[in-house]
Amino acid sequence: MLFRVEHLVHLVLLLAWFGVSAAQIFNFQCGHTTRLKRIVIRSPAQPSSSCQYTIRRHSNHVCQLLIRFQHFELQQPTTDAVMNTLTCIDSFTAGRFTLCGDNSGQHIYIPFVGDSLALNFNLPSRWSQSNWHLIVEQLECPPAPSHVADGLPPLISGMVNDILDLRNVFSRFVNDMNLLAPPGCDQYYTEPTGLIKSFNYRDGMNTHYMGSLKYTVCVKQTMKATLIEYTVKTFSLSSELPNEFYNEACHPFIYTDGRKSDYLMIPNSYFANNAAIQPTYFCGQGLTPGQVVIGSSPFIMRFSSDEQWQMEETGFSIEYRTKVAI
Repeated sequence: MLFRVEHLVHLVLLLAWFGVSAAQIFNFQCGHTTRLKRIVIRSPAQPSSSCQYTIRRHSNHVCQLLIRFQHFELQQPTTDAVMNTLTCIDSFTAGRFTLCGDNSGQHIYIPFVGDSLALNFNLPSRWSQSNWHLIVEQLECPPAPSHVADGLPPLISGMVNDILDLRNVFSRFVNDMNLLAPPGCDQYYTEPTGLIKSFNYRDGMNTHYMGSLKYTVCVKQTMKATLIEYTVKTFSLSSELPNEFYNEACHPFIYTDGRKSDYLMIPNSYFANNAAIQPTYFCGQGLTPGQVVIGSSPFIMRFSSDEQWQMEETGFSIEYRTKVAI
């Protein structure tokens, strides 16, 4: 019986879709190691003072680790108004991120460098309400075009085994393409509308983002959508100057030790109600509830916090909507 190539490809793609969902652990335990592509991590009933999960490469093509915080609650960071410091006593560390407090609904991307990555919960306070539910996925980048054919097996003998081998080749880019973040993105929103919040942000609560935190937020761009509209719900960062909240006031060209320098950067942006005002860096109370900022491609925001802590550093909550230029 002869197989046409296009029939074989359709079968391979079908197998690729089914292949990923089977390779997962639904409750990965503290202290364990896995190579599976997708795992679910839940906090143990009685957490110890530390808990480490080790993720080893699923394949040589894994390039990113996507961590979704379905639920994430650790003890809130402690603050010192005299020393102007904020400290995570209990914390979660992955890559260059160290987080604490409430981060339910957030997600982060970690570049997968080397053979393994460790996810660490450090819980010296043994806070009774510590709780987490994470979904962790290893994402595979497509092989270079010149190497795609290297994995193709002969199509004459061993047809069943060959199809399974083909499934492994094609699944690398069939299943992960919609999830892979562009290079340099630490968060990646793929829907045309959504809500972007700073870490440890709670509506109406006096919670604070972490210090020394620098990351880039990206929103998926399509062929049609050339603009993005940001609608501010809340925004409060520290600022060096009492009434200046844009550009040089937030991100000076000359570094000064001890200067407050938290900012949110939105490149190629302008105010919807006055296109002549085109700041790039925002800090302090530079954005007010209901204010609309328009941005153009690339759809990114860059957040940076310094080592100091101030009472007003409660963070931001901003809705976004991608748009077609008129």
